[in-house]
Amino acid sequence: MLQHPRSGTISKLFTRMLHCHESDDMLQNDTPPALQLNMTFNPRWKEEDVKLVPRSVGNVSTNKPSSNTVRIMAACVLGLVGLTTHAHAQEVLSNGSPKEMTIAQGVPVAPSDPSLRPSVGMGAGLPLQSTPLEDLLLEKNIISRDEWLRTKAEEERRTFERLTEGQFRASPRWFERINVNGYAQFRYSTRSQNNLTNQQGESFSNNNNGDFFYRRIRMVFQGQMSDRISFFIQGAYEGNGFQTSNAEMVDAYADYYITKNKEHRIRAGLQRVPNSFDTYRSSSQRQELDRSESVQTGSPGERDFGLAYYWSPKIAQERFATMTTYHNGPGDYGVFGIMVYNGQGRNQIERNRDKHFGAKLSYPFELPNGRLLEAGVLAFTGIYNVQNVGAPTSTSGSRCAKILTHGGCEIQDQRVTAYIFTPPQPWGFQGEYTVGRGPERNAQGFVAEQELHGGYAQVNYTWRYSDVGQLTPYVRYSYYHGGMKNFQGAAADNTMWNFGLVWEPDTHLRLVSEYALHDRLDTTVLALNRSQDELYGHWLRFQIQYFFN
Repeated sequence: MLQHPRSGTISKLFTRMLHCHESDDMLQNDTPPALQLNMTFNPRWKEEDVKLVPRSVGNVSTNKPSSNTVRIMAACVLGLVGLTTHAHAQEVLSNGSPKEMTIAQGVPVAPSDPSLRPSVGMGAGLPLQSTPLEDLLLEKNIISRDEWLRTKAEEERRTFERLTEGQFRASPRWFERINVNGYAQFRYSTRSQNNLTNQQGESFSNNNNGDFFYRRIRMVFQGQMSDRISFFIQGAYEGNGFQTSNAEMVDAYADYYITKNKEHRIRAGLQRVPNSFDTYRSSSQRQELDRSESVQTGSPGERDFGLAYYWSPKIAQERFATMTTYHNGPGDYGVFGIMVYNGQGRNQIERNRDKHFGAKLSYPFELPNGRLLEAGVLAFTGIYNVQNVGAPTSTSGSRCAKILTHGGCEIQDQRVTAYIFTPPQPWGFQGEYTVGRGPERNAQGFVAEQELHGGYAQVNYTWRYSDVGQLTPYVRYSYYHGGMKNFQGAAADNTMWNFGLVWEPDTHLRLVSEYALHDRLDTTVLALNRSQDELYGHWLRFQIQYFFN
């Protein structure tokens, strides 16, 4: 007689249920692990496809001993649900169905310390809806709040599986499978000196009296054109103290997955370049208000037009996705990646026939205590065409140290950057160091190839005071010595301390306050005498960020 694959497991459970009246030790020792997946339909949108992160819950426990038959039987019912789910997951994984493999991609062990786990309730796109039985168990303290959330996450997983299975059958036309989301950042900024500015695309007040302004308003359109092709388009309205509006496209690319398990993919279009870990991170995800100039100078606007290849094994995909649940990781940009791109910056045309080449090598580790840690190295090389620079014979302003080519001053542009990152579990750390060569204007006004170096280190701590609410203080130190290639090679010799506090009272709201101390050269007037350009000052800034999806 044919036997269902799960019949043996279910028979065992019924045998145990018959003995539930004898002991409640089963609740602590024998309940099979349920398959939990953290949904990354995150209101804090990410510049990657939505993914699911499977995680093993471990044994379910209760703080109160079972004192009556109703409570014991209820616990047994929950055990039956967990076992059935676990057995079904094993069957799916063994069958290797393409529809399921995009969802169930392995079951890593969950950290034993609750402080090391991300909040299940944060970022869940499907609402947490409960049944009367589950609510009753929670109300009677038979199950904990964490166990209730795990049950809801499992329900969300099953719901998403059903939606995914019928996605292309129910919506054969790609434009019916588009997801629209975005965010807006509203700032107040003031500083001690008018010339104390950051010219790398970030923003501050345009005077020391203080300003209200929108830093970013962005809309994202993303979707699945087929089971192998996805797209991501992001338009932006960006403002700062110097220009009231700047509407442009910041992302416009498509991914083609070479394999069904999505380990290999090709990305074409306007996209982020392999410059640094910090420039991979979305501005919606960063705790700090601005990126460090030490790495921002390598890729103005963080993006460029190009073609890239990324490889991420399944275990790496899972860990990259888990890191994003802490609202600080950049997402999946591959364990290994290579890219060829124009090299002039975001939405800039190619100004010479020399393309930039970049590469990335990294790996996300999971330590025995459940802590996640990512380490890697990135590098790029190419020829950068510096604009608005005069010929060597010019008598005023910035001059090129060599003959102008293709209408600009062409200088070798190279960098190598190493980084390490661990998300706040509850404490976190992030640091990078970069070395290289690039355009820099000297004291005589000549733009020439010069050495550059710099880096930053940042520590933070996240206190989750509720299912959705959290507070994160952070401290960052950074410095940079080199040139700003997109500002006529203006010399930079800067150090900065940032002290901030992030308050997230809701999944759709983030408030940031930051105080910064800065010692830098005045690059706003393009003066040539460095001794007259050094500035000391401070900033005080506040930001309200809304997420909508």
